[in-house]
Amino acid sequence: MALERGKVTEEQLSLLLKLTKISSRKVITALELYLVEGLTQKEATSRVGINQSFLSIRLNTLRSIDRVVEQLQEYYS
Repeated sequence: MALERGKVTEEQLSLLLKLTKISSRKVITALELYLVEGLTQKEATSRVGINQSFLSIRLNTLRSIDRVVEQLQEYYS
């Protein structure tokens, strides 16, 4: 399942973040607001005070990792 706005659980996001080097509290909060709560990228970044392009880059990182995790699933079924 692709990472869609407002359709990711807190647990899924937490597990994906463990596979990254993302550690900024502001970025993680913006990711939570966007992926879990369903705010737009603009709303999420405005709320935490980061640049929207920075969030977009981190979303691409998470989506890339999510695709790899999906591909790995067949080996653990």
